[in-house]
Amino acid sequence: MLLTILICSHSVNDFYDDLLVRSLQSFKNQTYKQFKVILVLDECWSNTKKLVDSLDYGLNIKIVERPKKEGLSFAKNYGLAHVDTEWVGFLDSDDLYEPKKIESQIDYITNNEVDFLGSKAWYIDSLNETDKYPNLDDRGRLSSIEQDLNETHEQIREKIYHKNVLTHGSMIVRKSCIDSLGGYRDVRGMEDWDLWKRGFDSGFKFYQIQDKLYTYRLNTSVPL
Repeated sequence: MLLTILICSHSVNDFYDDLLVRSLQSFKNQTYKQFKVILVLDECWSNTKKLVDSLDYGLNIKIVERPKKEGLSFAKNYGLAHVDTEWVGFLDSDDLYEPKKIESQIDYITNNEVDFLGSKAWYIDSLNETDKYPNLDDRGRLSSIEQDLNETHEQIREKIYHKNVLTHGSMIVRKSCIDSLGGYRDVRGMEDWDLWKRGFDSGFKFYQIQDKLYTYRLNTSVPL
């Protein structure tokens, strides 16, 4: 196995437990099966681990726990410390993978020189997983206009210092690159964007597949 998928969850009730289960279940439909999963339970309420332990996902899954929530960067870095594969992917605990996501990205990294690889995303409202929207405008509202083209390293670099044009959960990254950057920094709300910019500054290669392989769920962030 060359890939680990990292999920960080701060579930505080049944609603967020259900979202986490839906996220994990989206792995079951993957056409590519050879990957590990590390699930970080970041100060979750007591029912979350019981629920995850009780279900059979058919996954190679390792659960690690943090007793105190300190921020997303701390949870992700804690999870990264347990990753021993060449590549690491991400799935936010309220989002979903499309069935061919991992296969498509593994095929790309096998045949191309790349360090950070993302994809375009669908958007869904809350628990409605039937109606998928192609994109959002800059204010987070649904938009009928297709996203700007951000495919090649050069196209992404032109915009990344002004706007985060990459979807964090869609990314598969060479683990050695994250390690060399020192992992995530505590930049609240911009942890991923900060990492991308530092990746460009360090000369790493980026690419974004234009297929929508990731599904981003709107309006389900855990309240502070």
